Parts: sequence; structure tokens; C-alpha cells
Amino acid sequence: MSAFLVEHRWLICIVIAALVVRLHWNLLVHPIGHYILSDMRGYDIRSAQILATPGRQIEYHAFFPYGTHYLVAAIKWVFGRYNHEAISVIYALFGTWTVGFAYGIANRVSRFRWLAPVVGLLLVFYYPIISLGGYLLSEMPSSFFMVGATYFLVRLAKEGHSRFAWLAGAFAGCGVAVRPQILMSMAVLGVVWLAGRKYLPKLTLKRMLCALLPILIVLGYSSYRHYYHTERYGLISENGTFNMVFGRCHNKGITAHPDGKKHKSRVMFGPPPLIQLLKRDYRNKDSWVQAEPALAEKLSYQGYIGDKVILKDFIRQCVEETGYLKQVKYSVINVMLLAAYNTMWPDSGQGKWRHKAMYWGRAHLYLLTFPALFGMFWAYRRKNLDGLGMIATHLWGMVIVSAIYFGGARVRGPYDPLIMIIALEVYGVAGVYLYQQYLKRRGKASTPSLAAAGAQQPSPDQERSDGQ
Repeated sequence: MSAFLVEHRWLICIVIAALVVRLHWNLLVHPIGHYILSDMRGYDIRSAQILATPGRQIEYHAFFPYGTHYLVAAIKWVFGRYNHEAISVIYALFGTWTVGFAYGIANRVSRFRWLAPVVGLLLVFYYPIISLGGYLLSEMPSSFFMVGATYFLVRLAKEGHSRFAWLAGAFAGCGVAVRPQILMSMAVLGVVWLAGRKYLPKLTLKRMLCALLPILIVLGYSSYRHYYHTERYGLISENGTFNMVFGRCHNKGITAHPDGKKHKSRVMFGPPPLIQLLKRDYRNKDSWVQAEPALAEKLSYQGYIGDKVILKDFIRQCVEETGYLKQVKYSVINVMLLAAYNTMWPDSGQGKWRHKAMYWGRAHLYLLTFPALFGMFWAYRRKNLDGLGMIATHLWGMVIVSAIYFGGARVRGPYDPLIMIIALEVYGVAGVYLYQQYLKRRGKASTPSLAAAGAQQPSPDQERSDGQ
């Protein structure tokens, strides 16, 4: 027992610290039950409706991905419908496990022994992840399932056991139900695997199919559920076209008014990153980074908020109005919003927490964004493919989705543990290179190897355990 504790001391200490910090935040400092508004209220209402009338057909339940309100409904079913403290604890556990998985990934993909403990310790106190875990939103479950899927994918790529394929697929499938954009990561992974499969000998076709099966099961159920609620064919939710309007029109809101028939409620949504960008336009009229709405700042119509015919017509009008060159500019700005020009929502609307979110947003931009951008390319070197390459698939997926729809600090938040791993690895390699050059300039006969600089280079078949 003592040998186990010594061997896994870093993981144990990091997980305990992460749990203490998140329980303190979610139960005492920022209780989830005190912030049931806007999107959080929507998840709370839909979960309550599932418990009250489980078989009821509700068209609006197909507008959003269903994973989060299913999860919240399950917690309420076990612990009570008004037990927000239980939700706070479960979300704290999701955040803790995310930190543990990130440590496990770093421990396997990095050549530096110090990197996994540093990643773990930074994530224990990393405010954006802690903050998102204090709201009834999809970001924290999404990060848990995505980072967990990446952990098992890395183990599969390095060790080749089929059980890791099933676990990676199960976590990814749950992640799809919570936030479907992980499907883009899977598409990127497919391209990487086809292009570099000779450098990924453990990722055999059979194991890839094993990982795919749980995802297909989730997608099959999702399609059935979508049709059940809407009597229309679809995959997971109907807000994809809705969100694309923002990416292609750069408006700050869409309102669906009652049509006097089936749809009797007024429904309005607007993405905080574009709302903040439009406010910036008025103060920085000469800046290249402008929202510049194609049609109007606000769009409206009568009917269902997810009406694809109306929404696609908005997209068509915006493309015709701007031309393709302006659409490319929109996409570039959408990606830039991942790290700049906006403060993470919901904190941006909370005076008590806004300045903390702004500070951490600037820290991410100046310390992590640029090395991570370099690392997204560098990760696809042959020697990195089965480790950092698996992480980079998610970052490329995030960039592609943001270019098509829109980015934002909140959109980026679930990916931050993976961004941190790649950025710190780039810092480590750059530091070793600069130290080698420094010694060469001093005329030393020998220069330090990566191992001498604190790196670890296990053999390709060596299995390292971190207790997960």
C-alpha cells in the first residue's frame, strides 16, 4: 500500500486538491442553485419536464442537445428534484475527474517528467474551468467526456488494448449527446488515421471500429429521439442551422415570435461573444476586427425557433450580401473569438466575477494561445502522432467548428486542459533548445539531451501507470 501511495503520490494529491477546491466553489462560494438563469434555467426546466412527463412529445426538447438535461434529470431523480446541492457535488466530481484525466494524458504524451504534475497543479486552480463547473451548463460534462475519451484514445494508440477502444468510444458517445461538436474531432481523427496509420500501428481497423460502435449507438438513439419529438429527421438537435446563422450573418440575436398556431411563445437567443464584439465595434471603428452584421444586428420571424427553412434563407441572404471574401473574414474573426475580444459568459454578465474572467482570459491569450497554435502543427510529427497528435485532433475540431459557427471563451473552455498540455510541451521543448544553443555559444563540448533536461523517453511499448 505504501509503495502504491508513493508511486501515485502526484495523482492522489492533485485529485484530492481539485476535489476540495471544486466542492468549496460549488457549495459555498458559487452554489449552482443560486445561478439558475438564462441557459441554466433552460436545462433546469427541461430536466424537470422529463421527470414530470417522461413520454411527452415536446418539439423544443429537440432544439438543444439532450445530454445535459438528461444528466441533470438523472441527478434529480436520484437525489430530489430541487436538490441543487447534489448537482453541485456531481459537477465538482466531473471537474475533478477532468483534472485527473488531463494528468494521465500529460503523463503519457510528454517527454518531460515535470509536465504532468505542473498541468495537474495548474488545473486545480485554473479559474475558467472552475467557473464553468459552477453553472448548470453543458461545458463541464462536455470537458469530462472529451478529456476522458482522449485519455483512453492515447492509451489505445500507445498500448493497443481493445478495452481502451470501447472506453474511448463510450466517453466520446456521451460527449456527442452533450455537445455534438466532438463529431468534428472524430472526423479530424479519421483523416489523421487514414493519412498516418502506418505510424499508428496500435490503432488497427478493428479497434477503431470498436471505438466507433458506442458512438453509432448513441447517434441511433439520438435520431430516434429527434424524430419522436419533432416528426422530422435529424441527428441530435436542431440548433445547428440556428447557430450557423450567427457565424454567417454576424448578428447578435434571433427572435422567433408567436405565429398564432402551434408556436405561442416568444423565444430569443443571442451569442455573448458576438454581442460583445458588436459593442466593441462602436468603440473601435477603425479596427479590422469588426462584427459588421450582414443584414441587421437582430433578426426575427414568426414560428419555431429552429425552423430550418427560414434559417437557411437567412444564411443564403447573408452570403449573397457579403460575398465569399467577407465570409472568410467572418470565419477568421470567429476563430479569433476563441481567445480574444470577449469575456467568458456567464461570468461576463456577473459583476462579481467579470474581472476574474477578464484577467484569466488575458492570461490564456498571452501565455497559452500562441504556443498551442504552434503545437497544433508540431503535434503531427511522426514521433508525436500517437500522443500529442491525438490531443491536436480536438483542437483542430474546435477551430473548424468555430470558423463555421462562432467561437468564444466559453466555447473554448472545455478544451483548455488539452490546450494547456500542448502549450506547456512546446514551452519545454523550446526551453531545452534554447539552453542547448546557449551552451553551444559558450563553446561547451557537449550539450544536454532532453533526458538531461528533465525529459522522459520511454520505449514505445513501455506501459506507464498513473493509477487511473
